[in-house]
Amino acid sequence: MAKFNQKNTIRTENREGFPAYRMKLKERLVTAVLTTMFGEPKFYGSTDGDVVKLATQCAEADPEFLCKLACYARNVGNMRSVSHVLTCVIAREAHEFTRKTVRNVVVRPDDMTEILACYKQMYGKPFPNALKREIAQVMQRFDEYQLAKYNSGGAMKLRDVLRITHPAPKDSQTEALFRKVLDDTLETPYTWETELSQKGNTKEVWNELIASDKVGYMALLRNLRNIIQSGANVTPVLKILSDPERVRKSRQLPFRFYSAYLTLLDKNILSANTHRALEQALEVSVENMEQIPGRTLIAIDVSGSMGSRISKRSEVRCCDIASLLGAMASRICEDATVCYFDAAGSWSSHGSKGYTIKHYGKYDSILEICKNSRFYGGGTQMDLPMKYALNEDGSRDVKPFDRVIYFSDNECNASCGGMNRAVQGMAEEYRSRYNPNFWVHGVDIQGYGTQQFCGDRFNLIAGWSESVLPFIHLAEKGIGSLVDAIGQYTVA
Repeated sequence: MAKFNQKNTIRTENREGFPAYRMKLKERLVTAVLTTMFGEPKFYGSTDGDVVKLATQCAEADPEFLCKLACYARNVGNMRSVSHVLTCVIAREAHEFTRKTVRNVVVRPDDMTEILACYKQMYGKPFPNALKREIAQVMQRFDEYQLAKYNSGGAMKLRDVLRITHPAPKDSQTEALFRKVLDDTLETPYTWETELSQKGNTKEVWNELIASDKVGYMALLRNLRNIIQSGANVTPVLKILSDPERVRKSRQLPFRFYSAYLTLLDKNILSANTHRALEQALEVSVENMEQIPGRTLIAIDVSGSMGSRISKRSEVRCCDIASLLGAMASRICEDATVCYFDAAGSWSSHGSKGYTIKHYGKYDSILEICKNSRFYGGGTQMDLPMKYALNEDGSRDVKPFDRVIYFSDNECNASCGGMNRAVQGMAEEYRSRYNPNFWVHGVDIQGYGTQQFCGDRFNLIAGWSESVLPFIHLAEKGIGSLVDAIGQYTVA
């Protein structure tokens, strides 16, 4: 049976100094890549160094897998910065895969400037010929509007890209365009940034911008507060934000919608129509997913470390992502019970038991489920959901659980009776007493490099998007795992 972990019984310590299981190279790399805002701190320390070290090792062991991971991270996981880092490692250590990687990772013009700036910071000069050659090729995809729109920001400009890569223009129009880039004479693009800068953040300006259809999906979502506060007509904006096709093309991680929701709620400007539009956008992510049959226990870690923010520039916390993914998972479960947990004791947000059990209706609002969650933060005691399943739910005359899905940073620092009584041992006890086919799925939110369970019918996933949820089905059907899926990912 193909699954994420295959009889990995080597023990180690997690970042808290408590017992854990080691991961294999690809598992560690995948969990680190899909859970990092590269360059941002984490509660238990950065994983940036792990990403570079593991990627370098993977470039030697299986460079094609590293290429696929970079492309998967950019286009499925919607992780930009870390895909640039992987591209740089490939360009230095596995140049034969540079072409495919660059052509799939470069989606916007500023991907090129970011990759070159990243390489210079990581390795210095000179830049590899393969990297220069492929960036020179992909630069010819973009028109003047696209180049002008992204010709700003950091020290590395698009004219620097031209000077470094020396592209041969494919035709006279491209040659003229490159001359404009070099001379810094690109026509000022009509964008929401330039219009607001020149005319001000007013109702009239926003109405004009919205009518022009030149404001991208991400910009509309992130400026929703400004648009509403300006008094502009928000109806066409909400129509765009909730349009299924635009949602799918937007590459937005689910927490972006939740962040917008919290901002409007905080400013007391959240209308029923806006709430409905954001909810519909989230529902698009799960509407076509296969339903998860049977009874499911969804375990959401609300310990102290999960209260850390994912970025210095964001108010979104790890616990928000866990709660949001948990709420989305409950939507596709036939019968779901949600358990919020942190360490039992007087410091726990849930009293002496250490957990709170919730039952939500199948069509309860995903946003409302997240908002009503409480995050006070005790220790990470991952055996608590299993304790509930064994001792409380197991004592009732109900159908046993078919699985538990953990959403956690996986840094267990408190348990009853040591590691053998934690998730691993308690799951095995549950199988012997109630359901021999019981599964444990862990969605790793932070990618610190260790795990709390391994072996048969244990499945570890990682990431911040709804794309992690189908791997619950895949593992239980014996079809594959997250690592398998990345290994099979098609890179043109």
